[in-house]
Amino acid sequence: MTFQRFAAAAAFLLLSSPAHAHLDPASHGSFAAGFTHPVFGLDHVLAMIAVGLWAALLGGKAIWALPSAFVGLMIAGFGLSLLGVHVPMVEPVILASVVALGALVAVA
Repeated sequence: MTFQRFAAAAAFLLLSSPAHAHLDPASHGSFAAGFTHPVFGLDHVLAMIAVGLWAALLGGKAIWALPSAFVGLMIAGFGLSLLGVHVPMVEPVILASVVALGALVAVA
């Protein structure tokens, strides 16, 4: 049974392809595209919803502090990208944060 699950997982992994979630910066690298990505990118929207839910569950100062910190760090990331700083594995970390924030909301 374990071998069958491992074989199925390996087959799915080998048959999968990258999602290419972001547009090619050479042809779609406008400021508007980059500025609207956090608002219309599903990964960012899910992270923002999770931060808001977690802040509401904590109550008190967290209601404004957590979302403010989240937006502030997104602005800091934007500033780093303007300076040409390459941050590796950005999208996998965003996905991991969505999962972690969802777990925090579930536990709370």
